[in-house]
Amino acid sequence: MVQARTGRLRERSISSWHGWSTITREFQPLSPCPWQQRCSPAIQAFRGGFSLVELVVVVAIIAILLALLLPAVQAARESARRTACQNNLRQLAVALLNYESCSGRLPAAAEVSEATNPTTCTGCWNPWAEARLTSFMSGTKHGSSWILPVLPFMEQAHLANLWDHSTNVLGNAAVAQADIPSLYCPTRRSGIRIDRDDHKNLVNANWRGGGTDYGGCYGRLDGFMNDTSLDHRFTDINTPVVGSNGRRQGLFFPNKGRPLASVIDGLTNTIMLGELQRLRPVAGATSAAKTYNRTSQDGWAVGGVATLFVTATDPGHSNPGGMNNIFFESPGSQHAGGCFFAMVDGSVQWLSEFVDCKDNNSVFPRLGSMADEAIASLATAGY
Repeated sequence: MVQARTGRLRERSISSWHGWSTITREFQPLSPCPWQQRCSPAIQAFRGGFSLVELVVVVAIIAILLALLLPAVQAARESARRTACQNNLRQLAVALLNYESCSGRLPAAAEVSEATNPTTCTGCWNPWAEARLTSFMSGTKHGSSWILPVLPFMEQAHLANLWDHSTNVLGNAAVAQADIPSLYCPTRRSGIRIDRDDHKNLVNANWRGGGTDYGGCYGRLDGFMNDTSLDHRFTDINTPVVGSNGRRQGLFFPNKGRPLASVIDGLTNTIMLGELQRLRPVAGATSAAKTYNRTSQDGWAVGGVATLFVTATDPGHSNPGGMNNIFFESPGSQHAGGCFFAMVDGSVQWLSEFVDCKDNNSVFPRLGSMADEAIASLATAGY
C-alpha cells in the first residue's frame, strides 16, 4: 500500500489474467485516536494539556518542598562554617603553644612604648596611637600585636620575613593589610566588608585587608579605656573592679610574655584565645553605649583591643559581662547562642551566651584569669 501526495490511497493487486488493476478509494486522514470508534470519551479527553489549576498546584507543591529544604541546607552550611571556625581557632592555639615551646614563653600582648602619664598610670600603653605614628626615631615605635611573632608557626613565615622591625604597623602597611584566611570566621566574613564599614575599624581606613576575628584573653579586668578619643588604650592595671576577688590578669600582657608555668588555675580551665566582636557605632547616636562603647578596633598586626578581649563583668565601667553584649572589650561571634574559645591546653570549647557571668567572681570571668586561685571549671560553665 502506498500513500499518494493527493491524499488518496492506491492499492494494487493481481486479480486475474487481465493484468494489473488499480483500485482507488478515498483516504481518511490519520486521527489522534486511530480507532475512534473504539476510543472512550475519557481517552479522547486526555489529548489536552495541563489546566491552569493543575499548574498552580504543581508550583505550590514545589514551593512547599523548597521551603522545607532551604532551612536544612542553610543549617548544614552553618554547621560547616562553625567547624571551619573551630578549626581556625585550634590551629591558632597550636601555633601559640609551638611558639611557647620554642621561646619558653608566650608572646607579649603588644610591643608598645607609647604611654599616657607613665609615672602615675601603670601600664597605660597606647598601641593604637603608636601603630599610627608617622614620625619617630627608627626602632623606637611599633604598636604591634602578639600575632606578629607567631606568624612563622601559622605557615605565614613569608609575611614575618617581610616585616620591618625598625618601624611601626603603619610603616609596614603592605604586610599589615595582608589577609590571612585562617584569621577570619567564615560565619561572619572572609575579608574586610566595605558595606559594613569594617575598614573604618582599621589603623588606616584606606586599607582593604588585614582584619582578624580572633584574639587573646587579657583577663577579667577593666582592660581598656572606653572613650575612643583615648584610642581605647590600656587602662591602669590597678584599676579596681567592684566586688572582684583575687588576681584578675589573663595570659597576655603588654611587653612581657608569660610562661605556661604561670597558669596555676589549670590549663584546661583557663581561656587563652577566643572570638571577637566587630562593632560599629550607631549613626547619629550620641550616647556612650551607642558610640564609643560599641566601636571596635581591628587588624591582626595591631596590639591592644584589636587583638585582645576581657571576660570581666564590670558594670562600674559599663561592661555588662558575658559575650555578644555589644561592648567593645568583650568576646563575641556571629554564631547563634555563643562563642568558641581555645583553652591553654589547646582544646577548643563552645561556651553558651547563658554562661554564669552575673559578677566578676562568677564562672565566665574566672575562666579568663590564670592565677586567681579560685578555679572555675568548664563543667559548671553551661557549655
